[in-house]
Amino acid sequence: MTTVDTAAAEPSAEPHAALERRVAALLGRMTLAEKIGQMNQVHAGEGVPAGPLREEIRAGGIGAVLNVVGADAVNALQRVAVEESRLGIPLLFGRDVIHGFRTVLPIPLGQAATFNPGIVREGARLAALEAAATGVNWTFAPMIDIARDPRWGRIAESFGEDPCLASLLGVAMIEGFQGGDLAAPGAVAACAKHFAGYGAAESGRDYATTNIPENELRNTYLAPFRAAVQAGVATLMPSFSDLNGVPATANAFLLRQVLRREWGFGGFVVSDWGSIPQLSVHGLTAGDADAACEAAKAGVDMDMASGVYAAQLARLVEEGRLGLDVVDAAVARILRVKFRLGLFERPYVEPAKVPEIPLAEGLRTARHAALTSMVLLKNAGGVLPLSRATTKSVAVIGPLADDPYEQLGTWIFDGDPARSVTGLQGIRDLVGGEVEIRHVRCLETSRARSTAGFDAALAAARASDAAILFLGEESIL
Repeated sequence: MTTVDTAAAEPSAEPHAALERRVAALLGRMTLAEKIGQMNQVHAGEGVPAGPLREEIRAGGIGAVLNVVGADAVNALQRVAVEESRLGIPLLFGRDVIHGFRTVLPIPLGQAATFNPGIVREGARLAALEAAATGVNWTFAPMIDIARDPRWGRIAESFGEDPCLASLLGVAMIEGFQGGDLAAPGAVAACAKHFAGYGAAESGRDYATTNIPENELRNTYLAPFRAAVQAGVATLMPSFSDLNGVPATANAFLLRQVLRREWGFGGFVVSDWGSIPQLSVHGLTAGDADAACEAAKAGVDMDMASGVYAAQLARLVEEGRLGLDVVDAAVARILRVKFRLGLFERPYVEPAKVPEIPLAEGLRTARHAALTSMVLLKNAGGVLPLSRATTKSVAVIGPLADDPYEQLGTWIFDGDPARSVTGLQGIRDLVGGEVEIRHVRCLETSRARSTAGFDAALAAARASDAAILFLGEESIL
């Protein structure tokens, strides 16, 4: 009989065992208050007082911070956590990095129109490097909800209606964000959202109920999430909506049975913004204590921004309503991701050590993605491409024709409008002085009701050999 060398057959077994020993050792030193602190993510953006925040970090009461961007600001808070708290556990710094960071790419729905995982992966890598240089180590993307009702307002952030395409592109985005090693400089932990069925809200009304038969649920709406888990996504976020009568934030079928027992997900689950206290709005719970209890028992490891875990979990454990084992398991999952990110070894942002993509190369990536995402609906009469020989004047019409910021698309907190080339500028760069350009904004925004600019737009179109309209919606979060 041949003897199998287990160590040689499983080269990753020892590193995994070493990680688990580190997690267990640290967990064993923590007080209940410090454990609950790891389950608490706070919003610390503009207008949040720094003093109380630092005191809470110093006391071990915060595990993750939301919406702090910039190496100096991130390092200042991280220094309190690492050097002034009892256990020195580093913080996670989360930010919505949805379709680019400083350099903005097409919205995810546009990226889906490329049908090209390589483009999505390259764009996410660019975004991760730019974000990591500012201290962001965790992003809330990709959104891999299947969207089939055009009335739903968050379709722009999705990869569309097909579970196969959403799976492929979701995995590509995760690979771009996380790379091959979460501890490598420039890697950012990804978060697959919203688990699950969010895009199937009744009548397309955001947060509305979703009723999905299990066959359709598993074959359509869960498929991209299973692919994300298999690809090693670090974190996952449940939906705001309910699924067949049970809110996703307290849905043990989703979070414990499917996600953990069936799929073996080893990362942690973070709530969406304030979704835990919203369990009472759903009618599932009678108040914050009940909401915190149900979410924790169902498998939500970290509370985003509401503070209900910090306020309620200790009392729930002391009263015996919530088992300490539930808290320990959640904290272990959070610590595991922090260890995988290498934060205990390198907690501070060092922008010079993050691989840099030259600006010109990043802009080429964005331009290639934009060109590849374009869809020509109908070229009636062979109008396109316009002929230089016969086109001596062009009317350029619309509020988005020359608005660098608004054409960046939705969900771009950190996008740099200076890197945005407008349609008007692009046309001018292309034709130089060879073609007369008549630019008319026509409307102040796409939502404007005034028709005062219509006559000027009509006159410009009539006086020109061709008219180019820039239509769409502004950069609305």
